[in-house]
Amino acid sequence: MIAPVRRVFGEEVVQIDGFHVMQELNKSIRRDLLDFKYREFKAPIRALNAFRRWIKTIQNKIQNAPATVSREIKKGPPINNTHPVITDCRTITKLILQPLTLTDPKKFKERLEKLLKRLKRDSRNSIQALVKALTEKMPKRPLTKKGMKRLQIELLKRIKKIYLEERTKLEAARSQFHKDHWILFFQPEKMTETRTTRLQEFLTKYPQTKEYHELTRQVGSIYRKPVELIDGTEIDNLTIKPYYSEQLQTTLKTLKKFKQEILRFKNVFQANPHLSKACRANMEYYNQRFKAPFQNGLNCTKPTHLLAKLTLQLGCKVRFFVEETTKEKEHKKLNV
Repeated sequence: MIAPVRRVFGEEVVQIDGFHVMQELNKSIRRDLLDFKYREFKAPIRALNAFRRWIKTIQNKIQNAPATVSREIKKGPPINNTHPVITDCRTITKLILQPLTLTDPKKFKERLEKLLKRLKRDSRNSIQALVKALTEKMPKRPLTKKGMKRLQIELLKRIKKIYLEERTKLEAARSQFHKDHWILFFQPEKMTETRTTRLQEFLTKYPQTKEYHELTRQVGSIYRKPVELIDGTEIDNLTIKPYYSEQLQTTLKTLKKFKQEILRFKNVFQANPHLSKACRANMEYYNQRFKAPFQNGLNCTKPTHLLAKLTLQLGCKVRFFVEETTKEKEHKKLNV
């Protein structure tokens, strides 16, 4: 409705409610938070699943083509993710798989014993379970080919359990992030002591989200200030950063473009000092008198009504070509 309202009533009546300003901004911030959630949780979870598939490939090669196991291990998993969890898993996997490159049972047993001694220092439950399971299966007699194969299969099963434990942690963290990230959007007047504590914990855990919290409060401060102090510096100071999502960048550009329309509520409050501060978020009571002519007959579908609306909104001559075509056909029939 902005175009026809501006055309009929003039520029001075066009203003944008604070509710819609904050709605669009917060919606765009949530787009960035979805990207953050993907990088922090979903992408590493997918990488862990890829690790498990790769280990399953090695298990199949041990069963069907033992000569190719060493080549597969040296090739490494097809994963480029650099998340700390994935980097750690890549390191521990490389360490644990070293004995599998050996084909001699005696050398395999010696290397495995050294590995288990080293892994005992790791406090993770999955690592300790691996050490315990392999220690129990380690024969006291010289290791045979069959015994080596049994230990190799057990070793690979335990590696997959390490990935499973890390994936479970990430899934739990992702679920908690989804529950807690709404705390970023509360404005100061809505903050209780409990919410303040949760916010501090959330920002400590995910410091990358702090700038989004500051962004929503920066724009929201326009509607908290005394009327005489509102000058739009909050919008002028908005910085469009290259790593923001396209949606958030577009929203910030739009806020800057329509700065005057956003701040127009200031004039209304100066002219009506009796209005409460709550009215700043929604000026519908003020807008109704301008919207009324457009809402009347909104459901009318007669050609004359449609033509009148389109002519007003577009500011040009509008014609119904379908109607003209029908008349032309009727005219041809009459001539025939």
